[in-house]
Amino acid sequence: MAQEYDNITKNLLIDYATDISQFVLGTHRVEVVENIDTEQQIVVGQRTDSTKRIRIDGSEAILHIELQLRDSTRKPMWARNAAYHGYLIGEYQLPVYSNVIYFHPTAGRNDTGVYHYNSQGYEYTLRYKVIRLIDIDGQAILEMQVPGLLPFTPLMKPPTGMAIVEWVQTCVNAVFGTPVDQQTRGDLLCAISLFGGIVYDARLFRQIIPEGLMQESKYYQLLRDQFIAQGIEQGIEQGIEQGTRETIIRNTLALLRSKFSADAVNAVGTVLQCVNDMQRLEQLHLAAAQVQNLDAFKLMLEE
Repeated sequence: MAQEYDNITKNLLIDYATDISQFVLGTHRVEVVENIDTEQQIVVGQRTDSTKRIRIDGSEAILHIELQLRDSTRKPMWARNAAYHGYLIGEYQLPVYSNVIYFHPTAGRNDTGVYHYNSQGYEYTLRYKVIRLIDIDGQAILEMQVPGLLPFTPLMKPPTGMAIVEWVQTCVNAVFGTPVDQQTRGDLLCAISLFGGIVYDARLFRQIIPEGLMQESKYYQLLRDQFIAQGIEQGIEQGIEQGTRETIIRNTLALLRSKFSADAVNAVGTVLQCVNDMQRLEQLHLAAAQVQNLDAFKLMLEE
């Protein structure tokens, strides 16, 4: 997971340990007993993202949550989880409830959550829960009014027919309507802006969230310190990427305008500006050259 997302998410998993633990386990009968720091506990050169000792229905267990912006490429997720399970079971001699949360809408589609073999008299089965945020009913989560889940709602499935800008505004409004103190609200706003930027144009969040409110957040300070530490080089790289992104959008719209009415294309352009993933933008640019009608392009844009 990219460092800025990694740091903020792990802080959320500590600050809202009960909220998130109950969410992934699907029950309120969960008590978080202890946060287990795996920073110094090495598993083949890796450490788990979040590990907690919990009590559920009177029995203790280890709750493991792995966070994935996109699909695991260096090593299959089942292989990574097998390593984590082996370590955690050996270390704590307790059941391990493992979960993988996929942030990006295209991630985790092929993760079955199962690894199994049975041959030569040997058998092994690993099962873990796959949670794709895009598959979750975002409105239902908002109605639960659980603060620790609000930062993830822009990445969840919006109500049918609701425009992207309206959905983002609804998620941000939910944070403003949550009865928490000012710093906590700043934490939630900072996190919702960061995670929403995985899919949508980060400028959308800057337009609807006053920066002064986010500056109250400890997460904001953490991100600021991290970006300062990374130095000017990253800023140059981000500037180049942003310029490339704007060029792709401009060229995509130009292709569409060459085939369809300008007014109809302008409406599509508003949604296209909210796409923040470079690979998806490149796919949409190729599609713009091939589609025979604008409705077909709109369907691709909404996927």
